[in-house]
Amino acid sequence: MAQNPPAGRSSNLGEAAAAASKTVSPKYVQLRGDQLIELDVLARELQAARTSKSERITANTVIRVAVDTILARRGVLVGNTEEELLASFLGYLQELEKRPATAADS
Repeated sequence: MAQNPPAGRSSNLGEAAAAASKTVSPKYVQLRGDQLIELDVLARELQAARTSKSERITANTVIRVAVDTILARRGVLVGNTEEELLASFLGYLQELEKRPATAADS
């Protein structure tokens, strides 16, 4: 006999994912020195260029945006190594840049 989940717990994966998307949790990521520097520089540039000061932009913000971007296009990641995965994603981005702009893009 199936039991209902305890109070406060999701009954399906979709509900759990929706609830999890509203919170942030720490995840340890090893970055190279050049990545750390460029990530901090980018976050500072984006922070300084904001037109609305409602939300701070930090290195963690940029990382979350990058992760969401990759997850949204997970099908383009192909490879057996970090180098191959990066090459497949950068190749996808290069193909997008070659496409002519359409009215929907503006």
